[in-house]
Amino acid sequence: MSDTVRNDKDLTDRLADRVTSQADEQESGARPQLRRSRAGLDRTRGRGSMAAAVESGAERILKAIEDAEDQLHKHLQDVSKGVRAMGENHARNDKNIETMLNNIVNRSRNQDTVRDGGGIGKDRPDTTKDPHTVTLEWKPGMPKQAFERKARALQRLGEEGNLFKFKGKTEDYRDKEITKQYKGALEALIRRNHKDDPEFAEEAAEAARKMQPDHVNELQTGGPDAWRNLRMLDRTTNFDIGTQQIRPQIKDLPDGNPINIDIKWWPDD
Repeated sequence: MSDTVRNDKDLTDRLADRVTSQADEQESGARPQLRRSRAGLDRTRGRGSMAAAVESGAERILKAIEDAEDQLHKHLQDVSKGVRAMGENHARNDKNIETMLNNIVNRSRNQDTVRDGGGIGKDRPDTTKDPHTVTLEWKPGMPKQAFERKARALQRLGEEGNLFKFKGKTEDYRDKEITKQYKGALEALIRRNHKDDPEFAEEAAEAARKMQPDHVNELQTGGPDAWRNLRMLDRTTNFDIGTQQIRPQIKDLPDGNPINIDIKWWPDD
């Protein structure tokens, strides 16, 4: 592979997007025309060295982000229990991470206090009302794994009785510093974890910056504004599920109305 492809991040991103998009298009037709579609998918996913290199690099970056996020949740859990997350290492980077962890935990506790005791539509559903079914649909452009993870999590929350129409404006019940510092701590951990490979660390940190800390249980469906409810998600999936799909389907529901989730795979599922 040429130096141009290896070093030009924008070109690499475009290539990765193209590979993913073409593969998804092939997969969407796999059921009715399995053999022909699978053969096309194999060609698209690339026997070529360039496509293979792009996929391999993207997978490594996503793995680095996922590992760092799991680590971040473990650290935040430790801090919430009063355990010092970063040990006795007094390096400046560790101190910065420790400060962000403490801020995230403290701000999350404040948000829990605001939410606790809020009543029907604030901290709990109105169980006298029948659940309303919201349909979440995968669309081309959404990474399938990310969509499924988000949609399945919401589906489970609905089955457990934890999804409902939130009472009030979600922007009035949100501390944006929590998501900001969550993302900052994640980037710092990525760099710390890969300090022996600064070029890769920067690529992974840049990829994480393009993602968003997503409230797994949406604020509009009664989720807490706290670190334990956050997971990184690509911007396209986050915006589409929350703003384009859930919001218009629940905006006219009464406060506290329970919600269930149905999942639809585009275009013919």
